[in-house]
Amino acid sequence: MIQPPKKILFASDLSTDMAKVFEHAATMAAYSKAEIIVLHVMEEASKSSERLVKIAFGEKLYQDIKTEQRSGAKNLLIGKNVDALKIRQAIAGFFQEEKTAARQTDSGSLIEKILVTEGKSIADEITLTAAQEGCDIIVMGCRQQGMLAEAMGDHVVRKVLKRTSVPVFVVPFSR
Repeated sequence: MIQPPKKILFASDLSTDMAKVFEHAATMAAYSKAEIIVLHVMEEASKSSERLVKIAFGEKLYQDIKTEQRSGAKNLLIGKNVDALKIRQAIAGFFQEEKTAARQTDSGSLIEKILVTEGKSIADEITLTAAQEGCDIIVMGCRQQGMLAEAMGDHVVRKVLKRTSVPVFVVPFSR
């Protein structure tokens, strides 16, 4: 028998399309009384690109920029950004309208933790995090137009599907 998920990994690319994808993850979490781990992976720059930027701007400025990018991504995900706050309010309204009885944490959220990582392969980071965190399902978004073509090509969703034994729930969205 299939067990309802207890931990859901929501992989976000920080685009506005992710609100719809997160809504699916949140609904799934509410109905199954699961927790959500939000993940954003920043793709690592190639060594040659990194070296050129360090030469042009200096090591300290390069590190400051990387730190600022990571902080900006985390702030967006935790709602310190106005657009992210609007998305969270809309999601909260969705749950009130649906009168969903969900187990919530002290902060009033289904979100257990928010992770911002960096790696050479986004798909590898997603699958590694799902395994490390003991996630039962991965929720991701995929552009609707040409979704089949993208799934067969060099796309993150395809790579995750190939590399994980965890079920993957793919939410299509329009361009």
